[in-house]
Amino acid sequence: MIHRNNESPLISTHLRSPNVQEFLYSILFLLLVAGYLVLTHLIFVSRAYSELQTEFEK
Repeated sequence: MIHRNNESPLISTHLRSPNVQEFLYSILFLLLVAGYLVLTHLIFVSRAYSELQTEFEK
């Protein structure tokens, strides 16, 4: 029993740090994906706006 109690905090701290790292990497990945989607959306909107503007000028 004593041996198990000594091991479990080590295991939990050992498991915690990769989980935090994985969590941060997943947040970074999601931010990159969101940034990419926002940029492509802005490019699409600006193209559509410029096309509408040229049609109004005609």
